[in-house]
Amino acid sequence: MAIDYRLLNCITESHKICLPKIMDIIQNIAGKNWYSVLDLKSAFFQIQLKDKDKEKLAFCCELGNFQPCRLPFGAKNSTSYFHTLMSKCLKDIQGSNIQFFLDDIILASDTIQEMKCLLQQVFERLEKFNLTLDPAKMQICENKITYLGFELNKSGYSPSEKNVRKVTKFPVPKNVKEVQSYLGMLNYFRHLIFNFAELAQLIVNLTKKNSEFIWDQKCQDAFNKFQDMMLTKPTLKNIKHNEKLYLITDASKVAVCGILMQKSNGKFVPIEFYSKQLDPAEMRYPSIRRELYAIFLSVKHFSEHLYGREFSILTDAKPLSHHIHLDKQPDIVARWLLYLQSFSYSIEHLPGFSNPADFLTRVQEETHVNNLKIFSIPNGMNYDNIKSHQQKDEETKEIMDKINKDNNVTCKDYYMDNNSGLLMIKIKPRIKHLRNKHIENKIVIPKSLVKTCLESAHGPHFGTTKTFNVVKKNYYWKNYFLDTKNFCENCH
Repeated sequence: MAIDYRLLNCITESHKICLPKIMDIIQNIAGKNWYSVLDLKSAFFQIQLKDKDKEKLAFCCELGNFQPCRLPFGAKNSTSYFHTLMSKCLKDIQGSNIQFFLDDIILASDTIQEMKCLLQQVFERLEKFNLTLDPAKMQICENKITYLGFELNKSGYSPSEKNVRKVTKFPVPKNVKEVQSYLGMLNYFRHLIFNFAELAQLIVNLTKKNSEFIWDQKCQDAFNKFQDMMLTKPTLKNIKHNEKLYLITDASKVAVCGILMQKSNGKFVPIEFYSKQLDPAEMRYPSIRRELYAIFLSVKHFSEHLYGREFSILTDAKPLSHHIHLDKQPDIVARWLLYLQSFSYSIEHLPGFSNPADFLTRVQEETHVNNLKIFSIPNGMNYDNIKSHQQKDEETKEIMDKINKDNNVTCKDYYMDNNSGLLMIKIKPRIKHLRNKHIENKIVIPKSLVKTCLESAHGPHFGTTKTFNVVKKNYYWKNYFLDTKNFCENCH
C-alpha cells in the first residue's frame, strides 16, 4: 500500500542525517573469506509510532479512515529515523567487519570462528532492540556474496551479474533521454573503469544543450567498449592500510584521470579509478598544467585515503617536479599547490612504457623472444595475433617464403625467430663503427596491424617523439616514423 504524504512532507521539519557512502562500505568490507548478509523484515514497520504522531499520518481510503501504528513508507523522515535506530543498535560493534545500509546488514571475516562471534554479537543487539530478521533473505557464511549491486569475495569486489546484464543488454540509445539513462547507469560503476571520462566524452556530448543528436560510429565504438568492459567484470582490491599507496595520474586534451594503487607480490593492483572530463577552458591549459590539474583533482578525490599518510605520485610528465617549485605561479596553480601542501607525498617520474599505469591503458604482458620483450596487448598486439597477420599479409608472407627457401639475399636483415615463429628484422646503427655492436632485433609489423600498434603506443596521447620511441623500441615497418607523425598530428 502506498500513501501520498506530499502535503504533509511539505510542512514537516527535516531530521537530517548522513547516510554512509555505498563505496565506503564496499571498500571496507571487500576482500574477506566469509560473508553473511542479514535483512530486516518489513524494516520501517518495526518502529512503533507515538500516539501524537499517529493522527498526523492518518489516511482515508474506500474502507474508511485509519491511523498507522507503525512507521509508514513515504513519510519525509522515515529513512532518517530508521537509520538512526540502526546506528544505535549496532553502535560500538560496527567497523571493518560489520557494516549496514538501512535494513541490510553485512558481516565479513577471514575465518569461520570469527564469523560465528560476529553473528552472535549482531543477534544479541537485534534482540535487545526488538528487531526481527527475514529468514528468507538471510545468507550465512558464504564465500561469495552480492551486496548493494556488487559481488564481494576474497579477491575484492566487482559488479554483480544482475547489474552487468542491465548494462550489456541496454539497447543502443536512440535519443537524448536514453543516453542520459545509459550514462546514469554506467556512472554507478565509473570508479571501476579506467579513464571513464575520456571514453564517455563522445556520448556525453550528445546530451549537451543545443547539440544535435547524431549517433555515429565513434559513439557506437565507445558504447561497445563499455559493454566489453562490463562483460569482463572488472575487479578491484580493497585498500590495505598498513601498505604504501601509489597515485598514478595522467592528462589528455579532453580528460584527466587518476589511479589509486598498492603493490601486491611486487605488482601494482588498482584500488579505485577516478576521471573527469575537462571543460573548454580547462582544455586550453598548457600540457604541464593539465598534468598538475590531474594530480590536484586525483588527490582531492582520494583525500580520505591519502590524508595523514605518505604516498608516491607517479607521472610521465618529467618537468612537473621542477615546475611546481617555480616562484611565480598563476593564482589558480598557486591554489592547487597550497591544497597539496596538506599532504605528504613524493613525485616520481616514470617514462613511457615503464609507467605502471600502462597496464591499464595497454595491459602489458611481457614474454621473451630471443631477449626481446613483446608487449601482449588485448587489442591485437600479442605475438600470436602478430604471427597470424604476418602470415596473411602479402609483403611479409613473401619475405617469410624467401627465408624458408634460403633465398634471403634480397632480405638478408630479416629472419624467423625459432621460438615464436615471428618474422624479425635486425636494425643496425647508422654509425659505421657501431653497426656490429648494437644490433636491435625488432618485430616486423604487417600493414593490417600498423594502426593498432600506433593506437596502443599513443594511448596516453603522447606527442610524436614519445609515441615513436615506444614504437621503435620493439617494432618495425617501412616508413614507420612518417606513419607515426601523421597519426599523432591527426589525433584529436
